[in-house]
Amino acid sequence: MTAVVAASVAVSAGPAVATGHAVAGEVTRNLTYRCTFPLVGPQDVTGAVRIALPDAGQAGVRIVPSDLSIDVELSANIVGALRAFQTHHAEGTAVADVDTAYDGKQLTLGLPGLKIPRKDIPPSGTLKLAITGAMPDFVVYESGSLSLAAGAQFNAKVDTRKADNTPTALGVLNVPCAVKATIPPQDVLFATIPISNSAPGIAAPHAAAPLGDISKTLTYACAFPDPVGTQDVTGTLTGTIPDSGRVGQRLRITNLKINAALNDTITNELRSREVASVGGSGRADVDVDFEGTRLTIGIPGTVAPIAVPPTGPMTGTISPDTPSLIFRQPGTVNVAAGQGLNGRVDGFKADGSSAGQLPLTCTVAPGQDPHVASVPITA
Repeated sequence: MTAVVAASVAVSAGPAVATGHAVAGEVTRNLTYRCTFPLVGPQDVTGAVRIALPDAGQAGVRIVPSDLSIDVELSANIVGALRAFQTHHAEGTAVADVDTAYDGKQLTLGLPGLKIPRKDIPPSGTLKLAITGAMPDFVVYESGSLSLAAGAQFNAKVDTRKADNTPTALGVLNVPCAVKATIPPQDVLFATIPISNSAPGIAAPHAAAPLGDISKTLTYACAFPDPVGTQDVTGTLTGTIPDSGRVGQRLRITNLKINAALNDTITNELRSREVASVGGSGRADVDVDFEGTRLTIGIPGTVAPIAVPPTGPMTGTISPDTPSLIFRQPGTVNVAAGQGLNGRVDGFKADGSSAGQLPLTCTVAPGQDPHVASVPITA
């Protein structure tokens, strides 16, 4: 049984956390995955996993990783099997697990939204792919350390196409992968980031007790460039959260969308700039409290393209790339709408040319209860 979330939320970029430390040098982990391909069966695939992380953090201050990059090389027999089915080119998506450890708790994030760009299949030899995707950012609220590592699982969906762009007989390949078990084990750790004490004036979010009623209305003050100025923006967050979870099993928040209502003042400014349509990107904050361990996750997402109406307000939709969660201990996780979303709105004229960008900087109004759900995690 699942509980359908219907919580009103708005586009926001909260001031309750400060901006992050400068990003340190890039970390590379050369890993071997065991991947199961249709037709050819299990195969070893080498991958260079790259990410840049700060060398230190501070409680209450946002930790901002770089994008995640995975460079893999497919062997000649895998490429040969693709050619045997008239595969001319392929592209796809992937989900990569990232393991986190903080305040004595372990949590695995299954990160969707990784892209496998289109690549033509070579007439012979191997095939190199560069897989990339946005990482969440994090805010922790206790001193100590935050560890990030490559998770055990990596799963790809590869759309195979003929030269005329019609699907091959293979269709979309589901390729599950796992970090290969070796002796000694492979080094999957990206970094252990030391976290110093909280900055002055930075407060951790309060996790509400289980409420049962998960329908919320939240209002945010969003600062737009002049002459629009600060405007109230409200919206509706919808999705599905399971009523319960189990230790070691994947907990998925599905169909998560944020519909944000933009008033006449905002849309009139768009029309005055000859903006015919908008899209964009952002990061939606989600506050998680698991048995007293508090963590804010900034989830990357996209603003779906939408036409600007000739008159009146409009509603835009933000689709976060919501990670799945694997908890390693039993307890109760409280989930709440976070303080912010940092992002931008990209404007386009009727001819498709750029009409500029509008940065989004919003502040949640005080006195509201952002609690969305309480989910028990059993052993």
